[in-house]
Amino acid sequence: MNAGRVILVRHGQASFGSKNYDRLSPVGVRQSQLLGQWWARYGQPPGTVVCGTLERHRETARACLEAWGLASLPLQEDAALNEFDHHDVLTRYAPNLADPEELANLLAGRVDAHRVFQRLFADAVTAWINDEQTGLYKESWQAFNARCADVLTRIANRCDADGSVIVFTSGGPIGSALQSALAIPDSKVLDIYWAIRNASITTMESRRGRLTASAFNVISHLEAVNDASLITYR
Repeated sequence: MNAGRVILVRHGQASFGSKNYDRLSPVGVRQSQLLGQWWARYGQPPGTVVCGTLERHRETARACLEAWGLASLPLQEDAALNEFDHHDVLTRYAPNLADPEELANLLAGRVDAHRVFQRLFADAVTAWINDEQTGLYKESWQAFNARCADVLTRIANRCDADGSVIVFTSGGPIGSALQSALAIPDSKVLDIYWAIRNASITTMESRRGRLTASAFNVISHLEAVNDASLITYR
């Protein structure tokens, strides 16, 4: 039996360190355009395109589809594909950072700002994953995974009719999909999260609504231009 495909695309680089993180940086726009150009040469038009409701999802999808020559293709949105609430996870762990200016001050002037933030955020996410108190977070780790499983099951079932679905989303839902497909324990899931590159492709095969992983974190469209500045993670 032929399998449908769910093609998960992580959004292009967002605007880390700016007042509005939820928009693509110039690098993120370029990454998204290169993906569309790559698919224009080597891909097949999808049956359906879906994205989350975050601006970085929409901007990635639109830039990609325009570069692909498919700007008129309908773009469906589903909030269940959104990332978990980074601000809530971080500030539950470090309440002193509830004011965005405090985080900006912490990172200001540091050449290793990305590394400092990643260490802090990794500790916050670990605390979130390990938390067993009901109601401490706006969305628990268990609830987040259940949300991702539900939306991806709905999308996988759609493949029976559409053949392939391209999904523009974030690293969290992609990591959740891989964790479920590969039975990865919670203690190892952060290894997946930190590895997912901006504008990368992860492909899942769908058979009767069941997803299996067939490719992870592919960035051939970025590597082809031989520009290391396009290989980003945050």
